[in-house]
Amino acid sequence: MTIRTVASAAALLAFAAQALAAEFWVAPNGKDANPGTKARPVATLRRARDLARAAIAAKRSPVTVTLRAGTYFLASPLELTSADSGSAGAPVIYTSLPGEAVTISGGSPVAGWKQQPDGLLAAPIPAGGSLKAMRRLFVGTSRATRARWPNEDGALTLATVSGDVKSFTLSQPIPGGDLAGTGAELVVYENWSVTRGAVTRSGGDKLDTATPMGWIGHGPMTTASPGKPAFVEGGKAFLDQPGEWCVDGGRILYKPRSGETAANLKAVAPRLERLVVFRGEAGRPVRHIVFRGVTFAHTEFALPVVGYCEIQAGHYGPATGQPCWVQPVAVEAACAEDCRLERCTLRNLGGSAVGIGRGCKRVAVSRCTLEDIGGNGVMVGWRGNKGAIHCQAGDLDADWVDPADAPAGCTVTDNVITRCGAFSPGCVGVYAAFSADTVVAHNLVHDMPYTGMSIGFRWSQEPSTQTRCIVENNHIHDVMKLLADGGGIYTLGVQPGTVLRGNRIYDVHRSGFAQGGAPNNGFFVDESSTGFLFERNLVYRTSGEPVRFNRCAQDWHTWKDNLLGWDEKESPEAAAIIKAAGPRK
Repeated sequence: MTIRTVASAAALLAFAAQALAAEFWVAPNGKDANPGTKARPVATLRRARDLARAAIAAKRSPVTVTLRAGTYFLASPLELTSADSGSAGAPVIYTSLPGEAVTISGGSPVAGWKQQPDGLLAAPIPAGGSLKAMRRLFVGTSRATRARWPNEDGALTLATVSGDVKSFTLSQPIPGGDLAGTGAELVVYENWSVTRGAVTRSGGDKLDTATPMGWIGHGPMTTASPGKPAFVEGGKAFLDQPGEWCVDGGRILYKPRSGETAANLKAVAPRLERLVVFRGEAGRPVRHIVFRGVTFAHTEFALPVVGYCEIQAGHYGPATGQPCWVQPVAVEAACAEDCRLERCTLRNLGGSAVGIGRGCKRVAVSRCTLEDIGGNGVMVGWRGNKGAIHCQAGDLDADWVDPADAPAGCTVTDNVITRCGAFSPGCVGVYAAFSADTVVAHNLVHDMPYTGMSIGFRWSQEPSTQTRCIVENNHIHDVMKLLADGGGIYTLGVQPGTVLRGNRIYDVHRSGFAQGGAPNNGFFVDESSTGFLFERNLVYRTSGEPVRFNRCAQDWHTWKDNLLGWDEKESPEAAAIIKAAGPRK
């Protein structure tokens, strides 16, 4: 065969591949009746998904769905099944164009703002919303503050608590009238968690809630008790600061900040709890789907019927010994393999951001930005199933019923994760538990009310599927800004083969009203933590000791070349760790 013949054959193969490729376009001004070409785009992700699915069934590949600039308001979560899968050589890619901002939203724009005589702005709740369900509002790219009293954390405490933990006397009287029926909530800070309950009666310094305030049975650490800091949110009388909002009589009231007017205010009321769901099944996984360069935003998290009695890291339940739940996630994955989020942004979320759950393999979150997250950032080993714990008996630290369901080989790398726990301060940036061979590396985690990363979730020496987790070269700082009894990295349970290496941890704070006497540390090595290698970690400027052990011991682990309690003097060892920690370019 001559060189010319080889070149001709290669050109024919390239032409054939191009002919088999499928490309679909989506634009806010498109129409779903269109064919999805660049010139005639469709309007919704659901229609683009269906066109891509038909191309996959016709054996056309690769498939690319390009979203033009704009915000796509979802009517329901976008579900992807095995029928939407790509292949290793030709993944299905949902992407923005370089330089174009694309947002996938779970909310509805708020329209019809009108200036009120008292200076407030008012607008009707968007269709599909309700007085009872609406708990957050996003203005621009910021989370508006739900009107609260008092405005400062620590200014109000519980004076007395009833035996059923549903009736309270506060340290000062509540302004305004009775809050019953307004959607108002009492929020109580615990040691390492918060509790939220709907207000059913209030007057003077007295207040009742619909549900008990706390994880009952675990003692005062996770239960409302005298002296605990608290605040009340959602009352019109509390609307006294620019940037605050509330619901009043079927309308939204907002106190504008400087420069905000009825004409220029851009606000979104969230409706959906989930945005994208990778819904594979055992034996029929979702494979090789990539989301690249898009923003996921505007999710809600309704107050559970049991109240929100947080236990730890986004898990909640009414009492010890009873079933518990885990927060919903904006991007949910089950039985997904080789799927990725790349260079995406997740922000302005009511619950947690990403849940990598049952049966997932090699799912990756890479070079993304996560900011202003209501709950946790990324959860590897998310055991939710439409909100309920999907594991043995629904217990807090129960493993998967089938060990094969444990996520394996998943990665969380080179991300910037900040301001998680905006609704639920006991949440963390990265959570990894009940998973195998997880890699959490080169992330920047900062500005957190509680712990930066939580590795493992079992309070006993009983083994679990949590094995061989690699946590390395992460840059973690300015954590533990609100709650107590945590640290830069928190660990639990027996985890054979787990390595914590090259992590830079500093500025681990302690707030002036944090509850309980337990300190905040660089590493908090908690109950039954066993079998780790700690190597070349740099820990300094911590409110407590650099490392703390609770119901475990130092010699249960291997230690090598760590700089714990570094005095910040020049050293080549510290400089090397600092250089390597955090996202790579």
